[in-house]
Amino acid sequence: METLKQVAITAISKLPDTAKFHDISAVLDQIKPEIDIATQHETMETVSFLEAAKDYIGSLEGPEDLSTNKAYMKGYGQ
Repeated sequence: METLKQVAITAISKLPDTAKFHDISAVLDQIKPEIDIATQHETMETVSFLEAAKDYIGSLEGPEDLSTNKAYMKGYGQ
């Protein structure tokens, strides 16, 4: 997978040496969908649910585990 920088450099390097800023801008506009995809892949990071929720674990008040105390479950589902 090419990085964003590689995609841009490859596209710009195909321009003639006499290219103006407008030409470079036009090339970058043409490859914008490729850049968007490359950026998404570069910034995407796999995170487990535990890692994502670690700031919230233990932040609520209440019994630790309702399933182990039958008194908490009395009448549930009736």
